[in-house]
Amino acid sequence: MTYLISNIKEISCDKITYYDNDNAEQRIDLFECRKNWVEYFNSRDDFITWDGNPAPKITIEENKCVGERDWFAEKPYFEFFSNNKIRFEMQLKKRWIDFFHKGWRGRYHSEFHKISLALEKAGWTTFDLG
Repeated sequence: MTYLISNIKEISCDKITYYDNDNAEQRIDLFECRKNWVEYFNSRDDFITWDGNPAPKITIEENKCVGERDWFAEKPYFEFFSNNKIRFEMQLKKRWIDFFHKGWRGRYHSEFHKISLALEKAGWTTFDLG
């Protein structure tokens, strides 16, 4: 499922509360996301260390990652690894003046970064794709 980042109501130490498309309050269990991230990470062979070696397997206890994020995607997003992945995207609106300013996306960065900071404050992180 995909929602707008603005649908996120709250990020706490155990859950994300958000509104679905029917404006009903929903929750994402961050401990479930952590478990699913570990399974995903350990099942892949394309994660490598800075020196080019395969990344070592991780355990749930040492992991704080609950999903992925990509600021450079066409629609910047956070995707959480709940049992059905849930993505929160930004809807970037280009104004006519933005055609003359190549850094126009920057005005949205604080909203995107606010989610990272809230996750970090709650003790979590997301894997940076770009």
